[in-house]
Amino acid sequence: MLDARMDLNAEAHALVKKYRLGNRIVYESQARERHRNATKEHLESTRDQPSWSDGMNAQLLGVGKTFYRLARASVSATMAALSLRITVDSLIRGEHVECESMDELIEAERAVKEAATNLKGYLEEAATFDGREEVVEF
Repeated sequence: MLDARMDLNAEAHALVKKYRLGNRIVYESQARERHRNATKEHLESTRDQPSWSDGMNAQLLGVGKTFYRLARASVSATMAALSLRITVDSLIRGEHVECESMDELIEAERAVKEAATNLKGYLEEAATFDGREEVVEF
């Protein structure tokens, strides 16, 4: 189990909103990735259709297969939506994570710590950004 929360001051919170960082994904579980890939595969398999010259039975079977594949794709999409996804906004609100394995828990914790470090650096840079050009010579 992992409980994570980012505390931001008002200035940092304003920068997160200004640069639209709230929807930035910090971590996605392996289950979410599996379900998302399964959704894509099911949708791609709906392209396999009988030709127009095939008989009525083949046409009806093709329609039945298409509906079956669409149903499987919608179930996979629903499962993906219910799987763990951590964003900057969800970390600001506070996130409670229960993982199936220790490896997944360690990976989620590492991702949250890395995201906090990256966000801190990004916000420090954004706070000094005033829109002027900066020439860097190599």
